[in-house]
Amino acid sequence: MKLFSDYFEELLEKQSDYFKDDLIKGAYLIGAYSKSIINSSFTSEVSKENKTFEKWLSNQKIIAPNLKKIFNKANEFERKLKLGSATNSDLSQLITTHFCNEKSKSVSRYEISFAFIRGMNDYVKFKKDNQQSGENNE
Repeated sequence: MKLFSDYFEELLEKQSDYFKDDLIKGAYLIGAYSKSIINSSFTSEVSKENKTFEKWLSNQKIIAPNLKKIFNKANEFERKLKLGSATNSDLSQLITTHFCNEKSKSVSRYEISFAFIRGMNDYVKFKKDNQQSGENNE
């Protein structure tokens, strides 16, 4: 079973310049984790077709000060809806390993929101590629 961490490590090697800033890495990974939680929430055994996190996220600004808040809320939904999976755990661990929100970093909010959206989109691509190869790791 291929995990997102494998995909991300390959991406880090190929695009090291893009991911040189921890804030960009964090936004990207939190975007991927958020998409994973949104997908998992929809099939939750606790609350079928749950869209609460997705709706909450749609009202958030994707800016540096909100990244930890978004991560914490996604993690809260993972616990409340019992969405524990290898994929979600892997993504959560990646975030806590790679994300360092230093105040002195000057990354534009546009770059942060782009990285977040890119993470969401890459997660969709990752899932699609793994489902085509017969893997299901959610």
